[in-house]
Amino acid sequence: MMNLKKLTAALCVVTLSAGAPFAIAQTAGGAAGQQYGEPSAAAAAAPVSEADLEKFVSAEEKVNEIRQELTDELGAASDQEQAQQLQFDAQQEMVEAVESSGMEVARYNEIASRMQTDTELRERAQQFN
Repeated sequence: MMNLKKLTAALCVVTLSAGAPFAIAQTAGGAAGQQYGEPSAAAAAAPVSEADLEKFVSAEEKVNEIRQELTDELGAASDQEQAQQLQFDAQQEMVEAVESSGMEVARYNEIASRMQTDTELRERAQQFN
């Protein structure tokens, strides 16, 4: 029981941490890591258009809802296997949420990373909230 509590706490920390966009990148697994992985240096320097920012904000709202649901569900998980399955399912939902917002996961991850350090970008994003 103590191990399950530790696992649940660890999964919550990983899922809810500032690096949460990375969880989305890992859901495709295997060779798709190239497709959903870290953006290249050229992509990281790409300006964020208003359209991309609006899509990002929409996707981020959905991703945050999924994260909150996961947190609630992890508290009720009966074992490690169930907790891992819940996390996997949530990651899949996050990918679908990002893609349904009209954004590629790699671009979402790039903008999410930049939002952590770019004050001007965060201020621009607030207009879409």
